Amino acid sequence: MDIHEVLSTLKANLPQTDITLYPGTSEQLIRQFEQEINSVLPTDFKTFYSFCNGFESKKDMFRMIPLEEIVDWKQREKPQQFYVAEYLTYCDMWEVELTNPLSGTYRIHNMDVTLTDSLAVFLNRFLQDGVFGDKGLHNWCEEARQLRN
Repeated sequence: MDIHEVLSTLKANLPQTDITLYPGTSEQLIRQFEQEINSVLPTDFKTFYSFCNGFESKKDMFRMIPLEEIVDWKQREKPQQFYVAEYLTYCDMWEVELTNPLSGTYRIHNMDVTLTDSLAVFLNRFLQDGVFGDKGLHNWCEEARQLRN
């Protein structure tokens, strides 16, 4: 499943969810964000943020963070990393590590555990089972830890 399919699914199922989409962002804001992180934003992230500048889910108190807010939380000591999602008002966060900013490759981590190299997979996992479902984001971290050991 690619980012376009995930966003189509999200849009089609939006009335049956508790998700509130933030309005999509402009090309100018994306360019400003890229200047701030001193890297090119991967294509699937540009697609996502053009579709919506993040979203929130009341049930799981989960949010995909808007670009402006990512800049506020940007870790200056890790120039190629930034938080992209959070749960329970920054109680738990998911971070993007740009592994090769020129080629657009990246990994999404939670608590220093690599989960995926695909925003579409990350979003789909959340849309399918939220944060705490059997196949939700929280258990994904535990699954990845077990695979690592």
